[in-house]
Amino acid sequence: MTSRHRRLESGQRAFLRRVLSEGATRLDVSLIGESVFGWHDRTIGSAALRAGGGRFWLRATAEHRDWACGDTWTGNHDANRITGVPRPEVMARAEWDESPVVMYAELMTYVSDAPCSSTPELTEWVTLPSRWWIELRQALDTLAVQPTNRGCRDPRSFVRRVEDYYGRRLRPHMPALRTEHTDLHWANLTQPGLWLLDWEYWGAAPAGYGAALLYCHSLLVPDMAARVHEVFADLLDTPTGRVAQLSAAAHILDRAERLGDYRDLRIPVREHAVRILSTAGGEPC
Repeated sequence: MTSRHRRLESGQRAFLRRVLSEGATRLDVSLIGESVFGWHDRTIGSAALRAGGGRFWLRATAEHRDWACGDTWTGNHDANRITGVPRPEVMARAEWDESPVVMYAELMTYVSDAPCSSTPELTEWVTLPSRWWIELRQALDTLAVQPTNRGCRDPRSFVRRVEDYYGRRLRPHMPALRTEHTDLHWANLTQPGLWLLDWEYWGAAPAGYGAALLYCHSLLVPDMAARVHEVFADLLDTPTGRVAQLSAAAHILDRAERLGDYRDLRIPVREHAVRILSTAGGEPC
């Protein structure tokens, strides 16, 4: 990384700190502890206290006004309608603009349990009790039946994206869609208590897409990947599940190619995609 890139990153972080501070003022809370920056410094968060008592999490971000819209912009707030899934609730939200940039801050449930990993991909074994896995399966099954208009409702589009990315036609199959957490990885799951974090990305997707993402993010630890597969085999080992896995793998590989993410994970994910393609049939496009 060049010194110029370092200066730009530092400027982005300073800007996000200012946004977070403004959000704290607007929502009448006091920031405490260290700030935490999200993926590629897109977001910032910090623990916060209300004058009347209570600890919360304040999360803030900013976008150009042309992008400050759509499912991602309202994902955490929209998730408040989900019931029966362990997730932070948005207690209050403030949105303001400094043209051409729009900003928001969300005051959320404070989660004291730690993320399973500091990175989306797992790099070492994490000991999780059987109860944790049962609760994860129950959470995703409960989420699956939640009604939503978020996400793409056309199953053909998922097939086309997979075929276009890999340059292959799959055997004819129309994947079943259900409501999924479409950013399910190890940094968005906590332990010892289970919480599902970061609901910017959720909505309709091929059944098992969340499990497929988690499986792909586990491939650097084969025993953990095997455990994920064991818990979700009935979803993953189906025609829809294979589309979900190919779509999840394409998501990871695309970020690796475009943004340099997943330097160690890209090879096992690509190998996994090749194995699925060899069983999914189809011809080169």
